[in-house]
Amino acid sequence: VGGDSRGRGSERGPFAGGIDASCVFAASTGDVTCGPTTKDGLTVLRVSTFKSASGAAQTKPDSTTDYDRTRFTVSGTLTQRNNVSATVASSSDRTTTGLAFNSIKRTTNGKSSGTENASGTNRDGKKFTSSRSSGDTTVNLVIPKSTSGTASYPTAGIVTRSMKVVMTVEGSAATTSTRREVVTYDGSAIAKITITQDGTNKSCTMALPRGRPVCP
Repeated sequence: VGGDSRGRGSERGPFAGGIDASCVFAASTGDVTCGPTTKDGLTVLRVSTFKSASGAAQTKPDSTTDYDRTRFTVSGTLTQRNNVSATVASSSDRTTTGLAFNSIKRTTNGKSSGTENASGTNRDGKKFTSSRSSGDTTVNLVIPKSTSGTASYPTAGIVTRSMKVVMTVEGSAATTSTRREVVTYDGSAIAKITITQDGTNKSCTMALPRGRPVCP
């Protein structure tokens, strides 16, 4: 749980990487398209839009970049251990402003959603199927620039994450599990977290910038 404080071109994960020679800039839209590329059965398309503080479109980010909107789509089928097959479809759209070197804060808004449908044999030798859906939204997440050398953390905004898993194991009835987290940053050094797990609510807090959730 926490805020998104990434910098320009610093997405993380199995398909991380900056803008390179394979990416194509379209002057008509200002978009930089990378891919689609395929790795381990998954096809990824990345479309980014970079702008300076004056609103001028850029072919790649640099110290004057103030605006970064990046969209990812991922789809395909993974074959994992024990011949477990998982079909994946996900997308994300995230915009960050205030990235220029002289900015005093960054603001992020975004959303993502995805599904994963898997089938195979578990450790007990029983066949199973599972269906997982997840999503998140980030609304007006503000992260001030650090001026004292200490870690910065969000001072405003709301981050919501949700997930639902339906599991069916051979010989047993299907089980469903849901979880939803809402993290609220209000300018204090304590973030407020509401967690709903399988219909049960609890209120938690988290010390910033790197504390762990504490639930009474």
